[in-house]
Order: sequence, then structure tokens, then C-alpha cells
Amino acid sequence: MINFFSQYWWMFLLRGVIALLLGLLALFAPGVTFTSLIIFLGAYLFIDGIFSVLSALGARKTLKDWPWYLLSGITGIVIGLITFYHPFATATAVIYMIAFWSLIAGLVEITMAIRLARMIKGEGWYILGGALTILFGILILTNPIAGAITITMLFGIYAVMIGIMLISLSMRLRKRHNHHTSIV
Repeated sequence: MINFFSQYWWMFLLRGVIALLLGLLALFAPGVTFTSLIIFLGAYLFIDGIFSVLSALGARKTLKDWPWYLLSGITGIVIGLITFYHPFATATAVIYMIAFWSLIAGLVEITMAIRLARMIKGEGWYILGGALTILFGILILTNPIAGAITITMLFGIYAVMIGIMLISLSMRLRKRHNHHTSIV
């Protein structure tokens, strides 16, 4: 399996560069509309989906779990296409999904903290974290535009981190591939 991934190190590099550029755009060009970011997200999901499908099909003889990579790739392609067709609907759905997720996650965190109170000290921090998560969800619901900007910035941070991780991984895979091909 590692030989397969090291052979296609450049796919990880390309994905990392795209994620890094998208993240930097989100962080340093906040004037770019949320709809534009959604379209970029759709493009990333579409391109990433294509590479995942190609990787899965190439690995079907060597990787036992290749159907999961294939499913992930097909899902990315489909969501990317839906985003191109209805960017406003996708943007609205993303904002509200994150808001409702925040509300539910905050309630779960508070519930877990109360249950943990019998076993550990300092669960107040977990309750505070849950309350802040709920507050984040309420703020997004009450001001979706500010929520879109906040989500854009958070996505930018995430994309930069993922981009750096994928670029780093691609360099290690390339080094392994070059080492392996020089031996053979």
C-alpha cells in the first residue's frame, strides 16, 4: 500500500497546494464573497473527488479498503457539481448545518461534563466549552452573514493546515518513492 501512495506522491502535493491557496485566499481576502468561497470549495471537492476516484481505482488490486476511497471521491464530485449548480443554496445549507451542529455539539459537551463531574475535577472548562459552542451556533443563526465570514476564516485556517500537512506528506512520500526506485 505504501508503495502505491509513494508512487502517486504528486497527487498529495497538488491537493495540498490547492488547499493551501484556497486557505490563504479565505484568510487574506475577506472581501471575497462567501458565495465565491463556496464555489472554490465546490471546485476543490470536485478536483479532490476526481483524484480520490483515480487513486481508488488504481489501488483496487493492492488496497483492501479501496471502495471507501472511491465512495469518498464520488461524494466529492457530486457535492462539487451541486455547488456549481446552486452555490447560494449550498452556502445557506453550510451556514445552517454548522449552526445546528454547534448547538447539538454544545449540548452534548455540557451533558458529558455534568456526567464527568462525579469522576473528575475541572469539568467546568468542558461546560464552558459547550456553552461557547452553543453561543457560536446562536450567533450564526441570528446573523448568518457574520457567521459566513467567521466560517470563511475558520475554513481558511483549516485549509492552510491541511494544505501544509498534505505538502509535507507528499515530500515524505516522494522521498520514499525516490529511495525505493533507486534500490530497484
